[in-house]
Amino acid sequence: MRVKGWLPTALTLVFAGAAAHASTFLAMTQEELVAGSAAVVDARVVQVKSFWNREHTAILTEALVRVDETIVGEAPAFVKVRTFGGTVGRVRIEAQGFPTFANGDRLLLFLYTEPADGSVRVQGYQLGEYRIETDAAGVEVAKPMADVGMRLLRRDGKAWVAPRPIALGEIKASLRDIGERQGRRVP
Repeated sequence: MRVKGWLPTALTLVFAGAAAHASTFLAMTQEELVAGSAAVVDARVVQVKSFWNREHTAILTEALVRVDETIVGEAPAFVKVRTFGGTVGRVRIEAQGFPTFANGDRLLLFLYTEPADGSVRVQGYQLGEYRIETDAAGVEVAKPMADVGMRLLRRDGKAWVAPRPIALGEIKASLRDIGERQGRRVP
């Protein structure tokens, strides 16, 4: 059996980190996330579906998201975003560090198209996924999902601290600025 695309790398990372109870990922800056993404969007999950891959060796999940705002790049009004893990029947695969989706979630997502199969994915795994919530003061905040179960390393092998929650307006302004500096389309 031969598995193509991101799955072999992902499984290697998941199993390599299993001994430490965390998956190990290479940290990415916001500049790197923007550069590797076709679009950065503020979106809401409207449907989630999990299914077995063709070989019946892994469970994948697709979330249909409605794009409410494109921050950098270009995106259609609706996008199917695929990730590893999910539940089919009584079988559940939990993939630490991979994006997760639930109906109604409002998310800030860094999206790219996987060349191997043409599916849309989240750049940087959970590093490219922020949950948008309203804090106690009524301020919309982008809460990074890169936390539980993720061990982040810089390119030099040293530990990297995951990003912290940030006001939604502030992160959007920062991402637009990065996009402009990179010569990207900024609506």
